[in-house]
Amino acid sequence: MKTIRMTDRWLRAISVEAGREEFADSITRGLRLRVSSRAKKWSVVTRHNNKQIRVPLGGYPQVSLLGVRDQANEILSAGSLPDFEATLRRMTANDTPALESLCHDYIEKMRAKGQKSHTEYQRALIDSQTSFCNFMQSKLGTAARVGDVRTAHVTEWLRDIYQRAPSHARHCRAYLHAVFAWAIKAEFDYTATTGRAAYGISVNPVAATPGGAKSQARQRVLTTKELKQIWERAHQVAEPITVTALRLIIAMGGLRVTEILHSERSWYKNGWLTLPETKNGREHNVPLTEHAMNQFKTAQQFVRLDSRFLVPHKFDNQQPMPAPSVGRVVKRLIEKFDMESFQLRDLRRTMKTHLLDGEYVEEREIDIWHNHGQNSDVARKHYSWAEYKHLKIRVAKQIDAFLSKALS
Repeated sequence: MKTIRMTDRWLRAISVEAGREEFADSITRGLRLRVSSRAKKWSVVTRHNNKQIRVPLGGYPQVSLLGVRDQANEILSAGSLPDFEATLRRMTANDTPALESLCHDYIEKMRAKGQKSHTEYQRALIDSQTSFCNFMQSKLGTAARVGDVRTAHVTEWLRDIYQRAPSHARHCRAYLHAVFAWAIKAEFDYTATTGRAAYGISVNPVAATPGGAKSQARQRVLTTKELKQIWERAHQVAEPITVTALRLIIAMGGLRVTEILHSERSWYKNGWLTLPETKNGREHNVPLTEHAMNQFKTAQQFVRLDSRFLVPHKFDNQQPMPAPSVGRVVKRLIEKFDMESFQLRDLRRTMKTHLLDGEYVEEREIDIWHNHGQNSDVARKHYSWAEYKHLKIRVAKQIDAFLSKALS
């Protein structure tokens, strides 16, 4: 390796026909230039804990001699290993895009693919007061860049969420992990020939945090007394539109929470609810029970005409009410009225169990109502609507019969 007093003229002229040569700068100790027939690459070599460390600093002429000397001096001036690592983090962060831009890019990808969960990502990572982008801005005092994020930041953010809602913390970790994993793959995907994004990271800062135990399937079935408590007392702990959403889930015999919360006003027509696409990928039609029709009329009194959703988001009429909003009502009911712990999704099992145990319906009937898979050939699919219409009307009447008794 030759030591050279590097100049811009020398840098422009130096070349090698084959192989690779390395040169050291006589002005800035540790500054190196590797020259090959294809590129000229800067780096700086230093030592910490008796170990030589080489830090790449980009290529010439993209990084000028004056600029690379400044970078090298900043790195070499770090006296201790923690100072050295902090300097690298700061320098790397300055070259990376804004954190919010990365989150937006990932969410736009989800939206383009038709993934409905993009609204949950948007809220958890960008929009809410406790979002990760807002958390990082409060920690740094300025809008964060992708390279600013450290595992310690992620841990602190998740710890704050966990103290408020343990199960939600696991979801938030999954959202953030997916975003950073996508950013790394986007940058290092060697199979991509065009349109490759560059986010300037190679390590996922979320990976070191524990994923947390997945919530286990529960067998909680609420009593009819507890159902009555929820129906009658929810208004004491929640706003009217949220109470209506909770009652609709019960009144519709335990349809999936998101099927009710994401339902649009235009889907309710002539006493029926048409879900264009459900969990199994098929359209699902169910008649409104009398109890549900009353809640539907109540919801229309609160919703603004510029929202397409029956129960919209409190702060954004163009988004559906999020499941955690209704989940918080459940938590308040448990705390205020000393109820045995339950989850929002337990209402589905509760309604099915009581309808079966009370012999209001048969299992096949409630499975059709809940849109569980029904094996059928192609010919059968053509007349399933006519066959199931009267069956579903009967189930709706039986749900009303059960609720009239349970809520009396």
